[in-house]
Amino acid sequence: MRLLVNMLCLPFGEVNKIKKAIREGKIHPDALNNMTSQERRSSLSLFVSKENAKLINLLFEKKLLLKNQEKAMYDWAREITGLSKEQKEATLDKIKETYAEKKRRLENPRENEVFLNEIVSDIYSRKFKTEVTLEEAQTITELSQDLISKKEKLGDLNNWKTEDFDFTGTKQDAIDFGASEKALKNYMGGLKLDAQKDLLIKPSQIKNAEDFINALKQNARISFNFIADNSRAIVASVDNSFFGRQGIKVLYTKPKVWTKAFAQSWVDIANIIKSKNPNITGSLIEDGVISEIYSRKNYMKGRYELGKKLDIGTGEEEFPTSLPAKIPVLGRLFQAAETAYVSGAMRIRADVADKVYNLAEQTGTDMTNKQEVGAINDMVNSLTGRGHLGTLEKIAPMTNKVFFSIKFFKANLDTLTKGFTAETSFARKQASINLLKIASSIAVILAIASALFPDSVELDPRSANFGKIKIGNKRFDITGGMSSMVILASRILSQSTKSSVTGIITPFGSKYGSPTGMDTLWGFTENKFSPMYSVIKELIDQKTFEGEKPTFINQLENLTVPIVIEEGFNTAEKEGLANALLVVIADGIGISANTYSYNTNWDVNPGKELTQLKEKVGDKTFKEANKEYIKEVNIKIVELKQDKKWSGLDDEEKQKELTKEKNKIKNDIFRKYHFRYRK
Repeated sequence: MRLLVNMLCLPFGEVNKIKKAIREGKIHPDALNNMTSQERRSSLSLFVSKENAKLINLLFEKKLLLKNQEKAMYDWAREITGLSKEQKEATLDKIKETYAEKKRRLENPRENEVFLNEIVSDIYSRKFKTEVTLEEAQTITELSQDLISKKEKLGDLNNWKTEDFDFTGTKQDAIDFGASEKALKNYMGGLKLDAQKDLLIKPSQIKNAEDFINALKQNARISFNFIADNSRAIVASVDNSFFGRQGIKVLYTKPKVWTKAFAQSWVDIANIIKSKNPNITGSLIEDGVISEIYSRKNYMKGRYELGKKLDIGTGEEEFPTSLPAKIPVLGRLFQAAETAYVSGAMRIRADVADKVYNLAEQTGTDMTNKQEVGAINDMVNSLTGRGHLGTLEKIAPMTNKVFFSIKFFKANLDTLTKGFTAETSFARKQASINLLKIASSIAVILAIASALFPDSVELDPRSANFGKIKIGNKRFDITGGMSSMVILASRILSQSTKSSVTGIITPFGSKYGSPTGMDTLWGFTENKFSPMYSVIKELIDQKTFEGEKPTFINQLENLTVPIVIEEGFNTAEKEGLANALLVVIADGIGISANTYSYNTNWDVNPGKELTQLKEKVGDKTFKEANKEYIKEVNIKIVELKQDKKWSGLDDEEKQKELTKEKNKIKNDIFRKYHFRYRK
C-alpha cells in the first residue's frame, strides 16, 4: 500500500523514516538548504530510494524559489510526510530559528546562481530520465536555446504541435530547425548511453558475495542480450531487403513513394561503401533523414505524434544493435545494409503518412482528433512493416530476443485485418483499399508468371507454394510474408495440407506420422524464431532443421551467416551458381527466395535396413547413397507430375504410387552399394 501526497507517491516505510528523521533532527530544513543539490540527494537517500531522493529534493528546491520561503519550507515538509498538527508546530519553530541564514544565501547572487543551476540539473535529470551534471545541463540549455531560436522563425509557437500552427518560415528555416531538434536528441541519447555504461558492475566494485551475485546476474543478462541482438542483426545484414519485404506493400499501394525511396537507398549504400568512415557516414545519413522529417509541416502540426505515434527514429527491430558495423571490412557491408533499411523505412513511413493526411483533409476528417490521426499512424506503421503489440509492447525487447521480427509479423496481420479492426471509419476504408490494391497487384504478377512459366503458380492456399512464383525448385515470395498467414489459416480450417513438392493433399491425423493442426501451428511458430532461439531449440531437439546432429560449426553458422549468403550457398549446392546468383539477387532486395525439394536424412531414425547399410559401407559412402536417393526421387516426382495417368489418381492412390517408386529407388541403391562393397 502506498501513500499519495500531492505530486509524490512514497511507500509508507519511506514516509515513516522521513518523519522519524525530522523528529530526531536528522533532517533539518536549514541543513538541507545549506547543501548543494548533490549533497541533499545523498543525505535524503539515507532514508528513501535514490529516485525518490531526487524527487523530494526537486520539490524542496522548487519551494525555495517561492517568495514566502518560510511557508514554502514548511509546505515541503508537510507534502512529503503528511505531518500532524503537533508536528506542524515543531517543524515551523525549527524553520523560524534558521530562516535568516537561509535568506542570506538566497540573496547572494553568486550562491543563488549555483543553486538555480543545480535545480536545472535536477529538472533535466527527471525530464530525460538520466543523471545530468551541471556541465551537461549547461550544454542542454545551450542546445535548447538554439532550438527555440530556430523554432521561433517557423511561425506562432503558441500553436506549435497543433492543427492551428501556420508555417510562415522558409524552407531553410525548417531545415535548420530539424537539424537543431535532432542535435539535442542526439546529445541526450549519448548521455543515456553513457549512463547505461556507468551502471555496469566492474570487477573493482565487487566487495562481497552479494556484489558478486549481482554482477553475475547482470553479466549473464548482458551476454544473453549481446548474443541475441548481434546474431539477429548479422543474419539480417548484407542486403537491401526492406523494400521487397517490409516495404513491398507500399510498392503495391503507393508505387511512386516506394520507387523514390528504393532509388535513394542505393545512393545511401554507395556513399557508405566508398566512405572512409562508413559508421560516421551511416549515422549522418540517418540523422539527415530524421532532421528532414522534423522539418515537415506535419511534424510541426504534431500529427506524427498525435494518438498512436508514427514510428520515426525509434529504431528498427531487424537491427537492434549496430555493433557488427565495427567488424573490419564486413562491417562496411553491415553498415550499408542497416542504413539503407532504417533510412528507407523512415522515408517511406513519413511520405506515406503525408499522403494519407492530405487525403484525410480532403475528405473532411477531423485532424485535431487524436483517435482519427492515431488510427492513420497505426495503419501507416503496419503498411511499412511496423506493427504494435498492444499490452505486450512493454516486453517487446524480450519478445524480439525470441522471435526474429515479431513487429513485422504483427504488421502483416494488421494489414490483412485493419479493414475490420481499425479504430475509425476513415482508417478502415483506407486499409480495405490498401488490401484490395495489394491483392490485385499480387494476382496480376502471378498471372503474368503463370503465362510465362507454366505450373509456376499454386492456387491452393494449403500449399507452401501459394503466393510464390516457382521456377524449378526455387520459390520467390512476392507477398512480403503475408502468404504464410493465409496458408496457416487455410490448413487449420480445412484440417489438411498440400505438399509443395508432390502436390498430394494429406488430411490431418489421417495416418500415423501425418501432421496435426498443432504440428502445423508449431511449425509456423518455430519458423519465426530468432537465430539464438533457433539454436536453443536445435540443441534441445538434438536435430537441426535439415535433420542433422547439431555441431559447433552448424550452430555458429546459424548465428553469424546472413540469410542471403546462406540461401545462396544452399542453392549453389543443389542447382548451380547461375541459379544461386538469381536467388541472391532476389533475396538481397527482400523477395524471399527458397530452394527446396524432396529431402530425407537417413541418419534420422534409420531403422534396421539403413543401419546395416551404414555399418557395411561406412559413414561417407552412406551419405553419398542418401544424396543419390534424394536426387533420384526428385527426378521421379517430376516425371510422375507430368504423367496424365498419375495426375488422374486421387491423393491416396498418388501417395501409394509414389511410395512404391521410392521403395524401388531405395532397393536399387541398396543393391548397388552392397554390390560395390562386396567388390
